[in-house]
Amino acid sequence: MEMNYTEYLEYVEMVLAEKAIREYARQMKTLGKFKESTEGLWEPVPYSGYTLITPTYLDDEENVDSYRFLSDIREELFWNIPFPGIVWAPTIALHMTIGRLISGDVFKQRIRDSREDEFLLACHQMFSHMSSTGSLSYEIKGLSVFPQGVIAAIVSPLNEGDYSGLQAVRDYLYDDNNLKQLGVERKRRFQGHISLFYLEEELSGKERRIMADAVSETNRRFFNAPLPFRIKQAEVRKFDNFSEFNRHDHWPVFRL
Repeated sequence: MEMNYTEYLEYVEMVLAEKAIREYARQMKTLGKFKESTEGLWEPVPYSGYTLITPTYLDDEENVDSYRFLSDIREELFWNIPFPGIVWAPTIALHMTIGRLISGDVFKQRIRDSREDEFLLACHQMFSHMSSTGSLSYEIKGLSVFPQGVIAAIVSPLNEGDYSGLQAVRDYLYDDNNLKQLGVERKRRFQGHISLFYLEEELSGKERRIMADAVSETNRRFFNAPLPFRIKQAEVRKFDNFSEFNRHDHWPVFRL
């Protein structure tokens, strides 16, 4: 399921190409994680689970400058796609997913309330058996559009060792028998990204073309050189919706 290093670099090049951005914009569906209130505000809908991610923006001391620059780019892009259904990913929630754990109906049925302590202990035990690889060097190469309803910054490894280091974490995660028994499984290959906007209202054909043009123009203007993105630790975080990804100090963390 996972891409090798060469395949991943080809994937990154492909999703950042203007042709792909236009095609994905045409295919783009609404995400369904926010709904509009009677006051016209976009509010998160309940959707719970756990995930393994890099520290969120305000907690990520390694990537302060890159996140700040990315936030400035995001604000400028927003003024070029002024459509009602474009919803900001909350700034405090910005992150890159390292490995999806458990969410939605599987979370409700398998561990919510009754087995969450067991789940967190299993994550602790898994991390205790893993060997540190040292921090990994990645970079933010540009923005693209995902058909699932997301505009995101695309993250790519600096070299093959950095890619292999992250894949080793994912392999260990998804091969762990205790976590498998609790419902954790590998459902998607790694596609490093930082979600910036969600689509929650259908766009017209013209609006989709405007969005694709704006994303491509942003790449031309701001990504002549990539932004550095260092990965020093992977944190287990819980979410009740897509507005926040929370953790407690004693929760599992793997320091690379």
